[in-house]
Amino acid sequence: MQQITFKEKKMKKLLVLASIFLAISSASAQAALDRGGVQLNGGFGFTGWGIPVYVGADFGVTDQISVGGELFYRTDKVAGVRYNNFGVLANANYHLGELLRFPSPLDVYGGMSLGYYNWDNDYKGNRYWDYEYDSGLGVRLQTGARYFFTDNFGVNAEIFVEHNTGNTITSGGLKMGVTYQF
Repeated sequence: MQQITFKEKKMKKLLVLASIFLAISSASAQAALDRGGVQLNGGFGFTGWGIPVYVGADFGVTDQISVGGELFYRTDKVAGVRYNNFGVLANANYHLGELLRFPSPLDVYGGMSLGYYNWDNDYKGNRYWDYEYDSGLGVRLQTGARYFFTDNFGVNAEIFVEHNTGNTITSGGLKMGVTYQF
């Protein structure tokens, strides 16, 4: 019986990993959100107002335009006061892949979101601390990309600038997560 050396075991593992990587990267993933298509998104991010956790959906109106919605929650502690923010946003995005001739698995987009930001905090004193964190209309400009490994599954990243009308603060952020496409 022939004994397999450590070097041969390592080489077999590398070949298996390389085969898996090539199979995934050569899959014919289709990124475009076609008319009537649906994409579900979820993940987390980094902002000037804490770390948001989000879920959302996008619906293809045309091959280049989608509309959708997002729910998010984030929390932040400022000067010993815990702030919680829950948001509901409606969005519209223009998908640039066809216009700029990006490769098929890549979906690049830009757009705008409008919604409501609800803030609360645990401060027990006067209302001084509430002035920067009042609930109200939220506006967000975003640009992002999704990369699909298969026809249905991909990852996403988005940068954005947002402003809550009840706030004196405009902030930016980064979101990242996964996307499932129907």
